[in-house]
Amino acid sequence: MDRLGRAHVTAVFAAFALAACTKEPAAARPSFTLSCDSADTSTQSTLFCVRTDTRNGDAVVLDLAKVPLTTGTSKASDGPSGTFETVCDSTNTAQKSDFRCLRLDTRTGDVVMLRLAELPRWPK
Repeated sequence: MDRLGRAHVTAVFAAFALAACTKEPAAARPSFTLSCDSADTSTQSTLFCVRTDTRNGDAVVLDLAKVPLTTGTSKASDGPSGTFETVCDSTNTAQKSDFRCLRLDTRTGDVVMLRLAELPRWPK
């Protein structure tokens, strides 16, 4: 192996060694996932959301009329990366269109509907 080839192998090995020493914890797999989609016709549109417990496969359909609605900021207590997931979808008919977002705590399975009009805008 020539000098350039050895230098390349050494650089690759050093990169792998450095990556292995990172202090960032490995992301845990979420306990819950959320999936939403709308069923649209020309006269009616309904949003459906299903929350799945990834530990045992248990799935529940969310009653969106009973899901708590945020007021003001949507910020919750800090957790590791991947703690929260946001799922948005729209409902559309010829007369009306609506857009809604839900936030899932992937650890506990708690879901809230985000009041979009009260969320901060970015960039400012």
